[in-house]
Amino acid sequence: MTNDNSDRFDLGRRPVLGGLAGALATGAVGTAAASGDGDHDGTTDEAPQDQPAETPPDAVPDEFGSDVEILNYALTLEYLEAEFYTRGIRNIDEAALERQFEEWGPIQDRVLNRLRVVRDHEITHVEVLGRTVEAVGGEPVQSPEFDFGTAVQDPAEFIATAATLEDIGVSAYAGAAPYIDTFELVAPALSIHSVEARHASFLRELNGEIGFPAAFDDPRSKSEVLELASGFIVD
Repeated sequence: MTNDNSDRFDLGRRPVLGGLAGALATGAVGTAAASGDGDHDGTTDEAPQDQPAETPPDAVPDEFGSDVEILNYALTLEYLEAEFYTRGIRNIDEAALERQFEEWGPIQDRVLNRLRVVRDHEITHVEVLGRTVEAVGGEPVQSPEFDFGTAVQDPAEFIATAATLEDIGVSAYAGAAPYIDTFELVAPALSIHSVEARHASFLRELNGEIGFPAAFDDPRSKSEVLELASGFIVD
């Protein structure tokens, strides 16, 4: 068992991403945003044969009123992921989790540490997005209450749910990013998106799926993402 002491994650000593910190320090983000408010299933390891060439997906509809709304949308998803990993890593016995990967050789001993890195990334994303909302004159949305059921107790279910959540997060960033108005926010947003994609690939592989099933990922709209995430949100 890990020695996490609470259901809520600690943001107190997390670093701020360098690119975003620079934008905040210069005041460029706040100035530019003054007008703002305040998938592929990939269930096998074999690529399909004799399929037509893929084409990039179209953008999803714009469902955002401002950059603050986009940031709070992303913040809500990062709350969900950070809380999920925090609870799961605390609740699930380390040996039981490692037994899921007995056939994997050396990676068996590394899985838990890698999952802790993913957890810490999500906590950092929460901190950075919350500060960014404030920097552009908005009010950070409060974390909802979450219920993950047995997904934060059973090792196999934990890994499968983590893979699903990471895929949702990647598609959410891809769907929202085209509608960011403030140029200085684009690079930090893309830097989070690429890390979430790395998480998704890793968790897919742990779940017995191919980590990169297609040449293009489909973005999801805000309404599609929130419908999927709502199954974990109590309030």
